Amino acid sequence: MITFEYILIKGINDRDEDALNLCSLLSGLRAKINLIPLNPYPESQMSPPPMERILQFQEILIKNHFTAIIRKSKGRDILAACGQLSGTYSDVHDADLHAMEAARE
Repeated sequence: MITFEYILIKGINDRDEDALNLCSLLSGLRAKINLIPLNPYPESQMSPPPMERILQFQEILIKNHFTAIIRKSKGRDILAACGQLSGTYSDVHDADLHAMEAARE
């Protein structure tokens, strides 16, 4: 069995059509799909879908003979959950930027 991680983002990839497309993409595979609601962070304009939407998405996957598990978030309270470990441009020193640019050349 192959395990896939699928981040659910409200209004981006959480529609019934998206679930059916995922089923088509994985057809023929014995797959387990971990559904992970997006972990929001302060600067993000994206959010996780409501639980009702997540359950509906999961139901479509199950009806199409996939194992689909809704993952519980850990670390959200300290902004350390999946997708929340990010920095800002101002966190990077100018010297580091120059070193990165030089390495690319």
